[in-house]
Amino acid sequence: MKVAVIGIGQCGCNIADEFCSLNEYAKSFLGRRIEIVTDTLAVNTDSSDLRGFKHIPGRNRILVGAGRTFGHGLGKINIEAAKIFADNHMVLAEEMSKSRHFYETDAVVVIASGGGGTGSGGIGQVVRILKERLRRRIIAMVVLPYAYEESGAVSYALTNTATCLSTVDSYADVTFVLDNERFSRGATVSMADSFRSINQQMVRNFYDLFCAGGEKVTKYIGAKAVDAGDIMASLSGISVIGRGEVYLPTFRFRKYSVDEAIRRATSVSTALIEALNNLSTDINLKDARRLLAILCAPKEYITQSALQDIYQALLDNAPQAEIRIGDYPRRRQEVSLTIVASKLVSIPRVEKLYEEATKTLETRKITKEETENLISELKEKAKGIPRLA
Repeated sequence: MKVAVIGIGQCGCNIADEFCSLNEYAKSFLGRRIEIVTDTLAVNTDSSDLRGFKHIPGRNRILVGAGRTFGHGLGKINIEAAKIFADNHMVLAEEMSKSRHFYETDAVVVIASGGGGTGSGGIGQVVRILKERLRRRIIAMVVLPYAYEESGAVSYALTNTATCLSTVDSYADVTFVLDNERFSRGATVSMADSFRSINQQMVRNFYDLFCAGGEKVTKYIGAKAVDAGDIMASLSGISVIGRGEVYLPTFRFRKYSVDEAIRRATSVSTALIEALNNLSTDINLKDARRLLAILCAPKEYITQSALQDIYQALLDNAPQAEIRIGDYPRRRQEVSLTIVASKLVSIPRVEKLYEEATKTLETRKITKEETENLISELKEKAKGIPRLA
């Protein structure tokens, strides 16, 4: 499956840069010689944030709104970002459609942080415009802020994320929710290293998914192959993705034995448990109406029994879901299982965001009125004080 990637704002652009890096690896001799990203754009209102990428070429870095921001960003005011991107609605659609390989693109991925300014306000407008003009499926990825960023009576991270998700969900074909808290490595790692690790983990979740949809080598096409059509048919509404991986010993028996059969079954079941535990935000699987599972492993590990066990486990947890399952005999030294839970009817993290944002917006309105009254009183007291010329 081939996608074009657009990063909006600092966070979105950094993740887009990781997608560009992943594509370089996928095309390489050490990778799979598969192109999964046809083009990558980085779009921001802050010129300094467009300078630090390792993989996105300079010609694909786009500064918007310079006449309003002078290249200094928006300071988390996402309403201004929405106006800027609405005014520049032709730029991104034209840049993407001019891409040399756009005709091969199955979908366009648009990425942003929900809590920022440029990304939060811009992604909804970008998704709407691309949906109208490019006639491609649009996959949005919204990164949720850390919990501490949502604290406080008038948190912009909270209200920005809520308005961002609400807007994006109304336009995108599918919206992946990626929660920073789920990927964080804790307090022992520097902020820069932590963000880099988080971005890499988020992007790595999609590697087998996109490669499976674009595999051309016959021996790596599974008996229950998953192509781009299967993937897009499995995606709808707000979605999450998780991946579990189990490393295998370098030396192992390929012929059947009881011990080897137990090892294979245990590896697959462990990867399943890890994938469900690593979903990009907490959900109850019963709230998913579509599920997609891709088992990527040495071919001797991909058995009818293994696929049946995965299918039954998903069915037990999500009896109302439409389930698609496929195999991808690509890996040599590990068993990897990717699970996408889509068309979610309930997401506790998102529901809490909406509820808290509603309260915060009301508190902000009251606080603004009180602040204006207090400032007026302060100015009233200064009326008798002469002003210096």
